[in-house]
Amino acid sequence: MRLRAPALALFGLLAGHAWAGDVVSPKAEAVAVTVYRDRPMTTAQLAALGENDTHGLALVVETRTVRVPAGRTRLRFEGVADGIVPQSAGVEGLPARVIERNFDYDLLTPANLVAKSVGQTVKVVRTDRRTGRETTETAVLRSGPDGVVLDLGGRIEALRCSGGAERLVFDHAPATLNARPTLSLAINAPTAGRYTLRLAYLTTRMDWSADYIARLAPDGRTLALTGWISLVNRTAASFQDAPTEVVAGHLARVPVEIPRAKAASPSPHCWPGQTTHDGWAARPSLDESAREIIMPLPAPPIMMMRAMTLAAPARKIAIESQLGDYKLYTLAEPTTVASHQTKQVLFLDQPSVAFQKIYAHTVWEPGGLSETPPAPADIVLRIRNTRDQGLGRPLPEGSIQLRQPQAGGGRRELLVGQARVNRDTPVGEPLEIALGRASDVTVIDRLVDTAIEPGVRSRRTFEVRIANARRAPASVEIRHGRAGAAGFKIIAESDPHGDKAGDPLWRLTLPAGGEHTLRYTAQVGRD
Repeated sequence: MRLRAPALALFGLLAGHAWAGDVVSPKAEAVAVTVYRDRPMTTAQLAALGENDTHGLALVVETRTVRVPAGRTRLRFEGVADGIVPQSAGVEGLPARVIERNFDYDLLTPANLVAKSVGQTVKVVRTDRRTGRETTETAVLRSGPDGVVLDLGGRIEALRCSGGAERLVFDHAPATLNARPTLSLAINAPTAGRYTLRLAYLTTRMDWSADYIARLAPDGRTLALTGWISLVNRTAASFQDAPTEVVAGHLARVPVEIPRAKAASPSPHCWPGQTTHDGWAARPSLDESAREIIMPLPAPPIMMMRAMTLAAPARKIAIESQLGDYKLYTLAEPTTVASHQTKQVLFLDQPSVAFQKIYAHTVWEPGGLSETPPAPADIVLRIRNTRDQGLGRPLPEGSIQLRQPQAGGGRRELLVGQARVNRDTPVGEPLEIALGRASDVTVIDRLVDTAIEPGVRSRRTFEVRIANARRAPASVEIRHGRAGAAGFKIIAESDPHGDKAGDPLWRLTLPAGGEHTLRYTAQVGRD
């Protein structure tokens, strides 16, 4: 049985015209999807967003074939994504003038079926627990879905308060409910014909993120870097065998309000005793022979949970290209982006990327003479994103896992850190990955002297002691956090300094088991 409900008009209601009828396009013959990134989030965060969160954006292009009669027709595109932005929809290939567009979003759900059937006649089917025998009574549905009340020939009862198994059977579905989200167009065609149309629209609740895995080589100098595009589809629509692309970069977006029917969840218990059993089915079933809708009501809350799956990744690499100021990654072959699914596709596979391990520490200006306790240095992996270093590929912002082979030649890989690629990193720019802290490289910094001279000038002398308890040399970087002090400069130092983002930086190499003391004086203010 096909449900052909009148549209809930967004742009006006049709009235006073003779119509040739509804033309229904039940599904697309082909579809292509382009997914954009919204604000940066991890794959787990994207998958955990609520059903009504409009985070994420994708462009969907569907190919549909329809037969259009002459005259005024309502053309219905069923099965569009439920996160559709209706005002973004456009159709190419129509021989007719579009009069208006409608998005039908009041869907056939257990709660909506009850709510729209209040005042209608239904059947109540009860099953005896001991004998399994079913009895059927006719009733008028008086209220629902939050507490279903029935009128059985003047006897008022609440559903599921009898203590036995009960269900409702509906003779038909209300005309205002749709089995699937539907976009409809009111058109006026001068002639009849068969046409191939391209329907394009934006939908929310589709997004992607980048996930990296770095496998450190036993030599401690190179790593194998793989990158995965993680597609997250939180809509109720599945896109079968779809050519799919993702766009790296932060697209300018205007917040949109997506029209939705008011959510309603039927109460799973008899009020107030809550004494009846659970175990109702989740969805209505349609008996074509009897043309009845059988609805076990109400649905338990667990059926509202989304079925999230992680698709098995394939070892085919997405193709990178330029899209204006953005990067476009085209999947190597069409893929199915299923409803409520997270899918990963490989876009980066660099087997030998050179890196340098740095032990870093930042000195912050204290309020008085003080000495910090020994602090573990931060572990930083520094990669030059160039071809001669084994990389030379754009790196979209995302999460990264670092793994290392087990010591002693073991075959197991162990997790040694998780971090983020904090920004889209173009070719030629360095990439720094913060691993954690090293217990065997420690730093003690101390303000040993301070003086304030006439005017606004002050001088402070710092002493930084670094100890390397490792069995191998350590490259150490000591950075002084200036915090934007006016007139800041180093006027004396035991080791020459460089610069990093406007802050003085000392690069030192400590031998295995070695120690070193750095001493310097900084001046703040005018001479």
